[in-house]
Amino acid sequence: MAVFETASCACCLGKCFCTDGKMSTKCANIVYLFILVLMTLISFVLQTYGAPEFNFYSFNVGCGDIPGIDVAACKGENAVYRISIGMAIWFVIIACANLCSHRFHTSLWGIKIIVLVTLVTGFFFIPIAGQYDYVEVARVISAIFLVSQIVAFIDAAYHWNAYFVDKAYQEDRRWTTAILAICFVFVAAIVVSIAMLYVNYSYCTRQVVFITVTVVLILASTLLQLNSHDTDSSLLTSCIVGAYSVYLVWSAVSSDECNPGVSTDEQLAVASVVSACSLAWTCYSAGMREKFSSLLNDSEEESEESEEPEEPEEPSMIWFHMVMATGSVYMSMLLTNWGTVSGHKSDAQMWVSIASQWISMSLYVWTLLAPRFCPSREF
Repeated sequence: MAVFETASCACCLGKCFCTDGKMSTKCANIVYLFILVLMTLISFVLQTYGAPEFNFYSFNVGCGDIPGIDVAACKGENAVYRISIGMAIWFVIIACANLCSHRFHTSLWGIKIIVLVTLVTGFFFIPIAGQYDYVEVARVISAIFLVSQIVAFIDAAYHWNAYFVDKAYQEDRRWTTAILAICFVFVAAIVVSIAMLYVNYSYCTRQVVFITVTVVLILASTLLQLNSHDTDSSLLTSCIVGAYSVYLVWSAVSSDECNPGVSTDEQLAVASVVSACSLAWTCYSAGMREKFSSLLNDSEEESEESEEPEEPEEPSMIWFHMVMATGSVYMSMLLTNWGTVSGHKSDAQMWVSIASQWISMSLYVWTLLAPRFCPSREF
């Protein structure tokens, strides 16, 4: 009996990773996410235990020749930056290759892994003289990644809300109660978090201003959503956007230099969880687009008779790989406290986080206003 159960599990795993003899898009996305997580763990280990002991030329440039710098921390940063750059370039290469064929996304894994290893190890032997310049660019790219997270969360909220509403209409009204209960939990968490922010982060005026502006933005966007009867907006979406805004303002005020102390470990843990959730949904939703595309093609073939059936159109993974590339750069900023580990104080994380919040809220408000300003277009 155990043999049959094992064989059944193996078959299910095989169906997950293979569709018509090839790896499915969803499972390929999981592999890419696993690679990103694995390389992040390797970066974390090298930053603390490996790179500080490196004593070859490329790691001494910019670290050993600068007076007053923490050499060990600088070498740890350099290891993280090199892995980050290698991964980002790797994802960009795959995104460009995907313009030619979808096969580059779901197959050729041996070649892709060799290219990744070559890129990452190759950068370890290249001196990075312009480390500060890279940090400045990485901060901008990381802000783009933070904004892309809200796109993923909004998309997830719409899908989640549609699932509950469909269940409520088809099966039981208790599904409506369930989604209202979830919204209540989100609202309670937002209110408590805002109160704690006011209590714990009032060391300077700008912290209070950032928190107050966040409250105004959340209230304004929620009221706008509740009065947008001609859109597909949902209260759940507003709750998730509000929760993400609170996370970003916490990231900003907790990184302010006017604080007596900053818990970077706590920031790293929370940011990693949030990023993992957004990347996981990005992987899942990209796979669902492939499934929807195949179902749409099947229905068209059944309704229309054609002598020469067309090949099903594969979904483009360019957006997916660009998100993963920006995520690779964002990883380097998380592990190095936005390029400040080696002893350079900076409010960079504060401004990047709060600017990302303003952009994210602006995007959400536009999704509510767009149907009114452009009624002839579908959103």
